[in-house]
Amino acid sequence: MSNHPHYHYPQTAPGTYPVNKASTYVYSSRAYLNSGVFGAIVGGTSVLAINLHKVQENQMTLKHAITDSLAKGAGAGVATAAGAAVASSVGGGLMSFVFLAATATGVGYLLNSVGKSVSEKAVSSQKESS
Repeated sequence: MSNHPHYHYPQTAPGTYPVNKASTYVYSSRAYLNSGVFGAIVGGTSVLAINLHKVQENQMTLKHAITDSLAKGAGAGVATAAGAAVASSVGGGLMSFVFLAATATGVGYLLNSVGKSVSEKAVSSQKESS
């Protein structure tokens, strides 16, 4: 017999060992949809507030201000939902915020680039047909 103490750890099932796992939360698609809707509302109303000043200064019509606000709000919603999805995969803390901001900025930049390209083509085709 040995004089060394033997420690016995409780086992929950034969052949298994206790494992410490980091707590993770799986977000549902509903959470991303909600964040996208929230982003669309905040983004769209912010753009509308700016556009209303342009309407007052006769730089833009009310119809164009509303259309522009809806389009940019939708883009903000998509960017927010994408940012939230990426941020949730990081786990939290400052890095989560950095990933959210970077993803939302990148998606917003991409959508703005595509939107400019489409609108420029539409304007040039209207000029050619006139």
